[in-house]
Amino acid sequence: MASEPEQRVAVIDLGSNSFRMVVFASTGRSWEREHESSAAVRIGEGLAATGRLSDAAMARALQTLDAFIALCGRHGLDEHSVDAVATSAIRDAENGGAFLEQVRLRTGLDVRLLSREQEARYGYLAAVNSTTLTNGCVLDLGGGSLQLVRVAGRLARESGSWRLGAVRMTERFLSDEGPAKRGQLKALQAHVSRKLERAPWLQAAGPRLIGVGGTVRNLAAAAGTAPGGGGRAAGLPCDVVQGFVIERAALDDLIARLAALPAAERSRVPGIKQARADIVLAGAIVIQGVMRSGGFETLEVTGAGLREGVFFERQLARHQLEPMLASSDVRAA
Repeated sequence: MASEPEQRVAVIDLGSNSFRMVVFASTGRSWEREHESSAAVRIGEGLAATGRLSDAAMARALQTLDAFIALCGRHGLDEHSVDAVATSAIRDAENGGAFLEQVRLRTGLDVRLLSREQEARYGYLAAVNSTTLTNGCVLDLGGGSLQLVRVAGRLARESGSWRLGAVRMTERFLSDEGPAKRGQLKALQAHVSRKLERAPWLQAAGPRLIGVGGTVRNLAAAAGTAPGGGGRAAGLPCDVVQGFVIERAALDDLIARLAALPAAERSRVPGIKQARADIVLAGAIVIQGVMRSGGFETLEVTGAGLREGVFFERQLARHQLEPMLASSDVRAA
């Protein structure tokens, strides 16, 4: 009996900190990640101060997208098989629309600009379809924004989006190159706490908090390599942390270690990537604020992200979501 023809689709995520592309391949009803590429583009760099995407950031972005388009060609993907989405930084920038038009003219990509609600939904889809979450909360932290979704019976009930991304908070509160000052840390913690007052439902979300995003994965890798960290993240790259649990006390200890170092030296902490060394502290403090505000004692990490959420929705629309990614315990939401 002849096998079904192989199918491939790709999702490109134009995030505020990183651009990522994932190619998913199937020979039937089972899918797996065939290829993944990422680059620390920092498209949102300087946005908080100027309200615009800088020329340097846009140049980095276009160069990265050129490379992604070349990869699409090598994988035999046409424009109908590629779904490209943009998030917080491009959404908030005065010249975000003009930049996406540059992208279309140069690469042929028709990038979808996600609303805050859409961005939160994709994080939710990634989390519930890659974990056993039934009741609890999904945390999706990017470079530009934070999304939280309360989940009950595996369905999204309430959600919110805040401009609390790791790049944005670093530029506003922790831009000094030296060790973080106590006053800076307290100011950022207070800012996060005030913003989360808009989510009174957070305290009733339930005991489970699932984390999505590169900062979450990087912190899991670092927590796993810390003395007594243990768990499946210990000694593993930050992209291989599915199911690892970060205790709140361990996150507090990690924040103290990172804060004591100059930004350029935070990659000396085992597990912290050089490309995230300058922004990971601010991201950790935002996550700490969510855990405190919601009374969460642990953060469970999923390796899935917004890209998988886009993929899951695409396949649900085509009634093809059965056993999905070979590397995940996946269920249709």
